[in-house]
Amino acid sequence: MTPRKKLDQKVFDDIYHKEVIEALEHDGDLDFKDIGKTYLQKGTCPKCGERTLYIARDKPYQLKCNRLKTRERYRHLFENLSERFPKTEENPNATADAYLQRNRGFDISQLTGCYTQGRRKLKDGQWADTVRFPLCNGHWERLIDATAVKANANIKAGIKKGMTYLGNGWLPPGLKINRSDRLYIVEGIFHAIALHLAGFKAIASISANNFPWALIEANKGKSITWVISLDDDAAGHLMIPKYLRQLRDQNEIAWVALAGERDWDDVYRDGDLDQAFMAEAEYRGRLFTAENTTKLAYLMYLRRQAAFFLIEFRNRLYSAKVNQAELSKDLGEEKVEGNRETFTKHVKIKQVANCIPNLEYLEKDIVTSEQRYFFDFQFPDKSRSCKAPLAPNAITDPRGFARSLLEHTPGGNFEGGEAVLAMLKNKWLNDEHRPVRTVRSLPFVGYDDTTGLYCYPTFGFHQSKELPVNSHGFIDIGGNGIKTSLANFKLERCQEFNPEWFEDFLAVNGLNGLAILSWWTATYFVQQIGEKQASFPFLEFTGQPGAGKSTLLRFLWRLTGRENHEGIQPSGAGATLIGLSRTLAEVSNLPVMLIESDKEHIDSQGRKVVVQFHFDEFKRLFDYHATLRVTGVKTAGNETRTTYWRGALGISQNNSVDASEATLSRIVELHATKDHHSLALKPRADRLKSMSAQDLGGYMRRCLGFEQQWLARFFDAFPRYEQRLQAVPAIKEARIALCHAQVLAAAYATQALFPAWSDADTENLAKHLELRAIARQQRCRSEHPDAATFWQIYHYLNERVVTITDSNGTREEIHETLNHSNERGVVAINIEHFQEACRKAGQEVLTRAQLQRALPQSTTYKFVETKKAYSRIERRTINCWVFKKP
Repeated sequence: MTPRKKLDQKVFDDIYHKEVIEALEHDGDLDFKDIGKTYLQKGTCPKCGERTLYIARDKPYQLKCNRLKTRERYRHLFENLSERFPKTEENPNATADAYLQRNRGFDISQLTGCYTQGRRKLKDGQWADTVRFPLCNGHWERLIDATAVKANANIKAGIKKGMTYLGNGWLPPGLKINRSDRLYIVEGIFHAIALHLAGFKAIASISANNFPWALIEANKGKSITWVISLDDDAAGHLMIPKYLRQLRDQNEIAWVALAGERDWDDVYRDGDLDQAFMAEAEYRGRLFTAENTTKLAYLMYLRRQAAFFLIEFRNRLYSAKVNQAELSKDLGEEKVEGNRETFTKHVKIKQVANCIPNLEYLEKDIVTSEQRYFFDFQFPDKSRSCKAPLAPNAITDPRGFARSLLEHTPGGNFEGGEAVLAMLKNKWLNDEHRPVRTVRSLPFVGYDDTTGLYCYPTFGFHQSKELPVNSHGFIDIGGNGIKTSLANFKLERCQEFNPEWFEDFLAVNGLNGLAILSWWTATYFVQQIGEKQASFPFLEFTGQPGAGKSTLLRFLWRLTGRENHEGIQPSGAGATLIGLSRTLAEVSNLPVMLIESDKEHIDSQGRKVVVQFHFDEFKRLFDYHATLRVTGVKTAGNETRTTYWRGALGISQNNSVDASEATLSRIVELHATKDHHSLALKPRADRLKSMSAQDLGGYMRRCLGFEQQWLARFFDAFPRYEQRLQAVPAIKEARIALCHAQVLAAAYATQALFPAWSDADTENLAKHLELRAIARQQRCRSEHPDAATFWQIYHYLNERVVTITDSNGTREEIHETLNHSNERGVVAINIEHFQEACRKAGQEVLTRAQLQRALPQSTTYKFVETKKAYSRIERRTINCWVFKKP
């Protein structure tokens, strides 16, 4: 067959020799240092960062460094063509022409009359341009613009409603089938066009589940070679053996060709679709369809005559050992090819693994720098196939590898020796065509400030665009792979955002609900806020039991895509110290809610005692990138490893937080009551409760897609609200104004997401948070209740009037009975002495735990220290709490 003219280069001059070359020359990121007449050289590779990038001016299709394609880098030149090339009266196919030329790389002069430009209604109700090909009793069409594909739920193509192509397919224009022809049966129309333009006869079956039996029936007995060339994927692999068997059962000549990792039109566009490639594709097809291990070993030996090699057959791994001396003796002057039976006598095949282990990538933790090798294990029983990371020592020796398979796979077994493992390692680690890839592993879920990527187990966001997790389990950004190691952190990708629930939410939760929703939304951007403002406030949500705290928090978690979650109890049965530390470290740009951190019990004297978690421990988490833990690295040196705080802290409990003034000033407190509960609101509350994470989880995705606009509104509004709060005379602490202003700015930014959220709602929220800021100021300046009780009892018991008669006469003096200090202006109290005096006087006896929590925060007298001091009362040294009088 005479190959057709592959491309008319003049057709593409305006695309590549003008637009692409100009884009390359002015690309600041690639920064070519050597711009010559023939090559652009010494550019910075966006994947490896080295100055190893070059490209030819006459063929500017691939950036030569790890096969970077100009078409991938300059997508704007090849996508969304409806605006750049709209159809006209003179050329009603202008957009379709541009798509086939630019995006597909086809010479449309050879496709005249076989397509038109059409329109298709999308899932969202809009209409979009398509390139349309007549097919059977209707047509097949493909959406042209990338924006249209996204609006159509990523469904790229479709057929005319009501038509059928069962048993038929699409033939390129002018194709005639003659006796003894070779015809390639591919899936897609673009695949068939690519082969057609490259000089090969082809037909598109449209789907792997369809086969052009009508065409085969019409050409039976003509000695035609039918080459099944479906996509080299799971669907194709499932159907190819079936079609091959059916063709051969009809005494037709049938073979298989597999294109490999690229589609047929990609191979054509890269300039590789020639006779040599087709021969290689058919060789891959013969390997795939080999009926037993002996046939497969024979085919592989024909390509490379090695004495020992590995073969993969039906997802099992075998070794083949060839006695080459005896084989040569038996063959004599003949070649191996054509003497399969002779070869079979001299080859020993042994199963060495009951699965196929494929190294997918090297996973490197960004914090610890620890490396793991991430494998894909394929079993004959697909239900057992799995992916698992193995430690480096797992692949150092056969015994370790066999043990790792048993530990990480459902019954994986390895029986190979050193030679087999050495060959596997050479394939995994030293393959020049597929070098091992390094993927950054994040030990948390959420925002990575190095790349600006939001990384979750099943999806991600980068620069407001949603990105999928690929089949290997990571997200690809410009050639860099990133994944989270916390694959079990359940955060689902849910339905699209629908704000219709907002009116019910506002009615049920009021201004507290608006404030918490605003703070919660801001947690999705807490690192961007912290980077500019150095801190982010804690949220405290208090209220009597039954006020709706848990219901609201669970609703907010469902907005984030997390079902059946409220928070973590920071002490007691809730979490160990290490468990709590890891919980804080596992999220980035997400909240961590501490719940039920206060415990109430009745002591031996019948008093209600409230014991709280010591929140001063977390005071540092207010600051941007605060240190969570510092641990030692197991080395001979002094290296340490630091874990940073990347989230936002929320606290939900019945009682207000007891802590130092420094901690209290970092908190925005909201208090829930039952006052607004009514039967009229119950239907609305029930509707909110009935909504699942699948219904609501699109909210976080909408926020991340709105990232830049949300942050712009936040930073624009913050100075106004901070000045407003600073102008309130009752608010003295700058930190209190800062924290409440950040929540107000978050409310202003979040308002843009809800059409039903009015400016009046935001103003009412501003007034509400002003009152909360004033209450917080008063709370910071007030004495702790236990400390106030202590000083009240102290002043009652400490002083007694003593009448003294001496040479100077009779007079009354005041003596201190509890202050052990002789120093003026200093109070030194022994706790045991104080409690004994309380019992004798019938006063309330505060427990040591209560006093240890309350006295360090004392404002009546400033706490100095606890120490051993000489007592003027006891005339000995005792333990004292020392305070300084104002």
